[in-house]
Amino acid sequence: MKRRLFCLAALLLAVLPAYAQRGVISPAQQAYAQQAQILRDLQRSVQVLTARVEAVDTRLSAMASRIEALERGGESATKDEVAALRADLNAVRASQGTLRAEIVDDIAGKMAALQAKQAAAQARAAREAAAAAKSGYSHTVEAGQTLSAIAQHYKVSVKAIMRANNLTDPSLIRVGQVLFVPDP
Repeated sequence: MKRRLFCLAALLLAVLPAYAQRGVISPAQQAYAQQAQILRDLQRSVQVLTARVEAVDTRLSAMASRIEALERGGESATKDEVAALRADLNAVRASQGTLRAEIVDDIAGKMAALQAKQAAAQARAAREAAAAAKSGYSHTVEAGQTLSAIAQHYKVSVKAIMRANNLTDPSLIRVGQVLFVPDP
């Protein structure tokens, strides 16, 4: 299932620029595709870090085996060599702990960023849906038009047009400005 989602997201990212230029996809869909790319990047990071952890684990196992062999006396070794191996083993274990903490911190930071982007995309999508749900007209202000004349033409109140367009002063409209005129 995850694999299918990632394949779909990859396909979206491949065609995204062309569709965005033609206005076929919404900003919310673009944000979703970007989030999918971030998720793929996170997965790659996890794979790289997992490989690093496995390499450290392999090194630890080899060192532990060598120490055991030396302690059993199967090979002649000095106490200094065993002590050096133990110190090296402890250093590798410490670096393994640091690496694990680094992985957790890195992924947690990226996940927090992804969640913030998702929240922003959801808010944007909600605003778009709310705007699309409004019914009314789009009106481009022409020379000599006033807000009251526009309101009278569409049979709505000046206040309704002001509210729909976040206007504070009815006299501050300009030629070429596009106003949303809600249904009466």
